[in-house]
Amino acid sequence: MKKLLSVLASLAMLTTMSPVYSECTISDNTDLKSLAASLGADTDYLNILNYEHGPDYPDLQNVYLKFLSNCNQLEATRYPKSFYYTAVMSGSDMGISLLEILAHNGVISPSDIQNGAQSLSEITLNDETDKVITAYQVTQFHTEFSNYMEYLIASQTYEQQIDSLISTAESCMENNRYFLVTIKGQDMNHSVCGIGISEGEWEWNGKKYDKCILTLDSSDTDKDEKADGFREESCIYINSETKESYIPAYNFDMTDEPAFTVIDDDSLLNFKGAINPSAEIKKAKTDTTHFTFRETEFTSAYRVRNGIETPIVRPVYNGTKPAASVTDFDYIHVDMNREFERFMTFGYYNSDRRIYIELEDTTPEFYPDLSGDVNINDNMVNIVNKGPYPINSIVEIYMNDGTYNFPPFFKWGLWGDVDKDLSIEIVEEGMLLKSDDKIEVSLSAERPVFNQYGELQYGKSGNLLTDYATAGDSAIDNDILVTIDDEQKVSFFLDENNDGNYDSGLGKVDLTSSDSYHISSQNNVLVTVNDEYRIVCYIDDNNDGVYDTPVQKGDTNYDGKIDAADASTILSHYAKSSTTSDYVPTDIFAMDFDRSGTVDASDASLILKQYSEVQTGK
Repeated sequence: MKKLLSVLASLAMLTTMSPVYSECTISDNTDLKSLAASLGADTDYLNILNYEHGPDYPDLQNVYLKFLSNCNQLEATRYPKSFYYTAVMSGSDMGISLLEILAHNGVISPSDIQNGAQSLSEITLNDETDKVITAYQVTQFHTEFSNYMEYLIASQTYEQQIDSLISTAESCMENNRYFLVTIKGQDMNHSVCGIGISEGEWEWNGKKYDKCILTLDSSDTDKDEKADGFREESCIYINSETKESYIPAYNFDMTDEPAFTVIDDDSLLNFKGAINPSAEIKKAKTDTTHFTFRETEFTSAYRVRNGIETPIVRPVYNGTKPAASVTDFDYIHVDMNREFERFMTFGYYNSDRRIYIELEDTTPEFYPDLSGDVNINDNMVNIVNKGPYPINSIVEIYMNDGTYNFPPFFKWGLWGDVDKDLSIEIVEEGMLLKSDDKIEVSLSAERPVFNQYGELQYGKSGNLLTDYATAGDSAIDNDILVTIDDEQKVSFFLDENNDGNYDSGLGKVDLTSSDSYHISSQNNVLVTVNDEYRIVCYIDDNNDGVYDTPVQKGDTNYDGKIDAADASTILSHYAKSSTTSDYVPTDIFAMDFDRSGTVDASDASLILKQYSEVQTGK
């Protein structure tokens, strides 16, 4: 029995399989075994059957910390410890397959895995080799690797995948190279090491096949249930005319669904690897943008390039639709006409951004009517409401290392009702909010903080200067020593006084430091974070395209003036909040003119008094 781990975290699915061997006639078993041996199967096979153990293996905690240190900012937001433990517990063949490929191709050597080993077949499973296998188990979760795998699934039909499998096997065999094959079906997600290809005549379950992709599969066993380097039953058999394929060991018959992904790029397979890691990646598709949305007769998505719209079609896999891979576009455009649905969600992600959008119709009638447009790219989200009622909108924007210039606030959340339209532009200083109508939005800006257990937390900005209760604001700017305590929990220490001793333990993370910041503006607003980690808003009061006028306390409509209109806004807000039990968003910064902590008639009175004094010159 075997549990399998999906190569892509977004498609992760654990299954249990038992090999089911079928009646067969193979033209010459000896020839396949001899061919495999000539390709290195007897020596370049990692002699370890499967790979699986519990998450509490003490020494592997150090491997997790290494994995965590390799994670970029976006990967850290996707629960890295959960992915890591899933890989450790699943029994996936990814780590073993990658080591076989990289060792055969000369990127690493067997002695890098186990001291003194001359070939992979000499290596035994112990604490040290276990660490290496585990390190390669989790490389599949790094953005570049998973992005490329998703691109292959989305951009190729089943027939194209078969052709790619054949051509890659032929090319690699000619150059004496191994390659990675991942196999995805309704009952399996599996990785094997491809070693070559053969032509011949095979028949399985009454169907004929003329090509055989030779593989090394760590689930193969001999009669004594020990690891076996090569078995004919674990090869992939293909009919090159009909494109049908079959794997006898798993009774796996694939016809018209995406099933195979093939990678022969060592730089990608060893990116952030534990041994001689790649300095850069050759494949351009590792930075492909992926887009998810729910396709219905009322919703259409398009890739827009130079004003030309091309429909986006999500691939079908096992009856579900994973993300569509989108390249060469100026922006993605979505038409919505959801007559009978109230919710709509979109996901947009690549190596620079992860953007999540959730829309909800607020139609009071029984039948909802969510209609409008959404436009999105790396630096812009535009929501257009074409219906008679507001669209409640939630936008979350995650930014990777080095993709923004303002202080280290990598996550922005914005939510509110869109009456007409709302654009959120990511600019050098922060977020530029634009609308042809009034902007009514709450927001928070957050930065990455790791707690003492190695889990990513979010420290909010707002009115608090620190995200650590005891360690101070400079904690994330210092070198940090990460250790394991007696209870196998991750702890963080820093050298506060620069004496070379990391003896100051980081305190608990304070995540209750700030409420959201609300903006109610008749004008476009630039939202940024200053050096004191406080949200500050700017407007362009002279229409020169430069947002350089800070919003003043009391300027409730963000027009650069404090006058009777602002007092009227406060009185209207006060009346509304006083007569309803519902939550009423409040722009505390602009409306709380007397800094009392509440918004009431006294704020309006003070504004009117100041305005009168300015008008009369008193």
